[in-house]
Amino acid sequence: MKPLTLDKAVLLYEIIGKHIPEFDGDDLLEFVGKIVDNIIQSDQHKDYVDAVMLMSENDWEEVKQMDSENVLELFIEGLAENRILYLRDFFKKMGYHYG
Repeated sequence: MKPLTLDKAVLLYEIIGKHIPEFDGDDLLEFVGKIVDNIIQSDQHKDYVDAVMLMSENDWEEVKQMDSENVLELFIEGLAENRILYLRDFFKKMGYHYG
């Protein structure tokens, strides 16, 4: 997996920006767990799948065939590769809000 281009990074932020909590020193897995929990609680499960497809460059059929652990691994790897906290902070500093 490679970092997203700027246009795709904007799209990623539009998809999951509203689900990203403030980072309070949690470890990465706990932080990602909070993002996933926020997606579930908002009842916007499509955001999770859309983010995975965008970050992994897999289409719906490919993601659908994977087991949930592999999808979660892609999600975690994609967030790390795209430095999601820096991405969020960058957009906040620019005054850009998701959606």
